[in-house]
Amino acid sequence: MGKARNFTKNLTRRFINFFSGDFIITRGLDRHIWFAVYIFVLFSILITWSLTVESALVKVRKNEKTIEALNIAKDQRAIELLSIDRRSTLEELLRKNHSTLKAPETPATILEEK
Repeated sequence: MGKARNFTKNLTRRFINFFSGDFIITRGLDRHIWFAVYIFVLFSILITWSLTVESALVKVRKNEKTIEALNIAKDQRAIELLSIDRRSTLEELLRKNHSTLKAPETPATILEEK
């Protein structure tokens, strides 16, 4: 029973010494504190940089999806405009809109360049 009690007392004392900072002073680790701060700052910069790059990549993916959707819409509009190019379709649209515009009776004349 004495060994178990001594073990828990020793463990409790070490635990308290570790978290109170006595561990650093008794081992002489206080002269390396600037190195620990340096490592902490480096890891902080690394984590911040990773998060910044990740957020930029998320924006790029979102913009790529938007561009793809806009390209699809542009292609659909181009197909619609090509289908309107037929004379019968144009005449039908003119009739629907009650337009007085009609097809020319004489063909277009070609002007010669000088």
